[in-house]
Amino acid sequence: MKKKDTFLSILCILLAIAIVFVIFVGQSARKNNSSATLETKVTTKEITEVPATADKVVDNTKSTSTDVPNKDRFSGLKLTNDDNGLPILCYHDVSSTKGSDLVLDPDKFKEQMKYLKDNGYFPITMDELYGYIRENRGIPEKSIVITFDDGYLGTYTYAFPILKELGFKATIFMISDSVNNPSYLNVEQLKELSNYGIDIESHFGEISNISKLNLNKQIDILKNSKQTLEGLLSKTISYVAFPSSNLSEDSKKAAEQAGYKMSFNIQSATLALADKKDNIYNLDRLYIGNKHSLNDFIKILNTKKK
Repeated sequence: MKKKDTFLSILCILLAIAIVFVIFVGQSARKNNSSATLETKVTTKEITEVPATADKVVDNTKSTSTDVPNKDRFSGLKLTNDDNGLPILCYHDVSSTKGSDLVLDPDKFKEQMKYLKDNGYFPITMDELYGYIRENRGIPEKSIVITFDDGYLGTYTYAFPILKELGFKATIFMISDSVNNPSYLNVEQLKELSNYGIDIESHFGEISNISKLNLNKQIDILKNSKQTLEGLLSKTISYVAFPSSNLSEDSKKAAEQAGYKMSFNIQSATLALADKKDNIYNLDRLYIGNKHSLNDFIKILNTKKK
């Protein structure tokens, strides 16, 4: 009996210990859960508040390159905002296929681009040009603008590799109605060019006599081109090139009312640099064709300010 009583006593003690242990663990668990809940509430509050602050920061930093100067691109270069005039070059096609004077031999194009590189010229973007002309921002002293009209396939096949090799920026004024047509750039090529940093802007179509149309018709044409390219490329189109040198007053008004920030003509006979005294909707460009030798090209670059 004594052994049995001893066994029962030990069993009771163990049972009591087990009960105490269970109670202790339960209390600890409830305490931990309470702390975790409190931490979760605090964390949730913090998480709820952070995005509002983050969104505010993002909104405050949204900008285009005309809002904030591109310090990295101009790093180490001497800048100026003096109104000395600068050359805006106008090319069309670049191809080994012989054609009209609009079709520039790739070797000639590379020779001209190499001359620019070797002689310290710095090709700037449309936004950088706008910042200089409209907002008095500094640009490199030997700035130049390289543009192509129409959007021929040769600008992708021949010109683009040369521009990439030299680290040059340029602008393609694309005929909106010609995207994806044979001999012209397709959407994927335009997106690739744009992602690299080539500006894709508007060249509203093969309407050389647009200046002869009434104001409302011109506005419609220019708006349609802008909206078409914006829909295809999911980017804002801010600049437009006219295919002639003599822009009517209505054409300048139409470009502004259609939502463009600048528009450009093309000069082939009377050469002129673009400067701050120009009407911002009638900026001069210098035509470059296959007939031009390197010496001709150099003379064009040295065109005197008006």
